[in-house]
Amino acid sequence: MRSDEPIEPRSRPAGRFVIVSLLIVLLLIVAGVAALVYVVATHRVKTNVEVSQNHEWQFDEGRDGDIRVHRTLFEAPIGGSRRIEADVEVAAGHVQTGVAENGRAFQAEVSLTTEELRPIFSHEQRNATTEVSLDLEGSNVGFSDFRSTRGNTWRLYFSDTVPLDLSLSLGAADAMLDLTGIPLEQLELDSGMASTRLRFGQPNPVVLRRMDIKSGLSEFRAEGLGNARFESFTFDGGAGDFTLDFSGDEFIPGAVVEINVGMASLTVLLPNTLPTRLETTGTFMTSFDVPSSFVKTGRSVWLSPNAEGNPDVVTLQIKSGPGSVDVRLVE
Repeated sequence: MRSDEPIEPRSRPAGRFVIVSLLIVLLLIVAGVAALVYVVATHRVKTNVEVSQNHEWQFDEGRDGDIRVHRTLFEAPIGGSRRIEADVEVAAGHVQTGVAENGRAFQAEVSLTTEELRPIFSHEQRNATTEVSLDLEGSNVGFSDFRSTRGNTWRLYFSDTVPLDLSLSLGAADAMLDLTGIPLEQLELDSGMASTRLRFGQPNPVVLRRMDIKSGLSEFRAEGLGNARFESFTFDGGAGDFTLDFSGDEFIPGAVVEINVGMASLTVLLPNTLPTRLETTGTFMTSFDVPSSFVKTGRSVWLSPNAEGNPDVVTLQIKSGPGSVDVRLVE
């Protein structure tokens, strides 16, 4: 059988499922070490960089238990902006997101536990668009500088009044990305080897034209994707444990979802009222579970009971390598 040939849903063979699960667990265990090695290799070759003065900032020191923390604050005003483009890269630590204070396009508080690394921030306004960049630079960084990231935190805040295009890259990080209330028009998220939770607690104030997410050797969970109001959503996952919860009732009619995962455990939660067309592709080492209420209409194609002839149908395409795919209905 060809590796890209559509397959039928079937019950999980117990032995095969156990083997795949063990492989996934082993990959997740080594993910953190691999990520740290990658970050160290990247920063060893970089030279000292001066912190941009194109912002208001302050630098102080505090303590998180027995760890000394170097804290930097950044912000960019809204001014006459009608759009925000933010490009943020995080090497290691804990990441949180939220809503910025009134009048601010972007705010950040970065706390690091080593003096060898410094956050680099810049912003400028072009044609009513505020462009924001936040990155990390350093030199002569060894593995010991990354052994403890307990005190490394990145708190990122975005305006809830100006539409946002966000590009966010995570390295060896733990991320809680709550985008509730933020008018998100475009999202590019590379979660790398991070343990990531993405949440849309309320309907997105604007239409999300495109949402592209990549997740490597990691654990990834998205909640409230039905509130994101996306037109196009692509998820590319490597090896790991992935949960995509499409709860929410603010779907854009005709939205398209493409999910591609490698050797993974994938759970997809769909509202039981959502008109859905499901298309699946896998290998002989892939097991699919599809809701019993879905009606088969073609080879590896299923429709929810309310999808036939419905112009608002959402198309869900899933392609998986060795592993398990579980599609469930929720209230």
